[in-house]
Amino acid sequence: MAQISRRKIALVTTTINIPTALEAYMAQFDSRGCDEVEVIIIGDKKTPPGIREWVRGTGHDDTLLYFGVEEQEQWLGRFHALAKLLRWNSIQRRNLGYLIAAERGAEVIISIDDDNHVTEDDFLSGHSLVGTVQTVTAVSSSTGWFNVCDLLLTEPPTRVVHRGFLQTERNRIPEISTGQRTGRVMVNAGLWLGEPDVDAVTRIVTPVEVVGLREHLPIPLTLAEDTHCPFNSQNTAFETSLLPCSYLIVMGDEYRGVRVSRYDDIWMSYFCRRVVERLGGLITYGRPLVRQLRNEHDLLEDLWGELPAMMLTRRLTDALSEVQLKGSNALDCYGELIEQLRSIYSRPEFASAEEREFWGAIMNGMSIWSDACEKVQGR
Repeated sequence: MAQISRRKIALVTTTINIPTALEAYMAQFDSRGCDEVEVIIIGDKKTPPGIREWVRGTGHDDTLLYFGVEEQEQWLGRFHALAKLLRWNSIQRRNLGYLIAAERGAEVIISIDDDNHVTEDDFLSGHSLVGTVQTVTAVSSSTGWFNVCDLLLTEPPTRVVHRGFLQTERNRIPEISTGQRTGRVMVNAGLWLGEPDVDAVTRIVTPVEVVGLREHLPIPLTLAEDTHCPFNSQNTAFETSLLPCSYLIVMGDEYRGVRVSRYDDIWMSYFCRRVVERLGGLITYGRPLVRQLRNEHDLLEDLWGELPAMMLTRRLTDALSEVQLKGSNALDCYGELIEQLRSIYSRPEFASAEEREFWGAIMNGMSIWSDACEKVQGR
């Protein structure tokens, strides 16, 4: 088996359904003799009560752990600020799954959505580079931005752009060069078959299915230090040492009168990248180990929540370009990141009062999360 199977791994997901897709994951783990994998399911107030019977019926109730409303409230009894921060009926409750996984000793956490279906590919092997030193192809872009969805082969054939990609860059065609980078892989953001992770505009105008990979660049790959692209929280593995940077930003506050949504993992990825670069690690983009059979969505509702997030991301990337980190671990770097962003957004010439208020609330949440990580990781 790949090296990752000899470490303790937690597969974390949230659901408001009975997550039958997990049965295929468990069957694959069993067939490969992987006994160091715990699956942590974080439910919500909409999750059917029948999920408990389903867990028992899988025959894996020792490694398939369900945390419903009561279990979550009990676990959060030590973390009053975090309990108040994490909203019910939101995917950001997955943060709680990450904390539980870390407390239970996971060395690697793999995050999936409940509509991610495992393929015939070896799921754990595909993420086995996390925590190891690797030499991989590094992509450098003349514009400073590289759209990893350009790696995907779609039907019908077309170009799509990763959700959260800076809007001013999406239609620019950069000159691409490649080299190599060597470092410890701290995050592996796997790609996807089926539904790609694109914004609602693309889903409405250009619905596509991912059927494979183009062969012009090798997978896995990383980006040069001066080249950027977000990643998401489905089919993504990270070292538990990066727990402070894994915080899925709690959504729901308003900007310009519109409730912001669907950028929780996108903003997480921008923050995480700054920390990983400081620590000398690598973020790789890996194989499409899952097929997304997307749950039902209201695309116009998705679009409405994404629009203010797109506007806010433009200024956020400017702010992050000013951040200079000095810490030697993720927790210290994340604290520095929060404080420097507070300082940058406090400048009236940089951001409007409404932006300052919005990001002030976000950074308060980031601080609450950081405090919880410090307690869980025993620092």
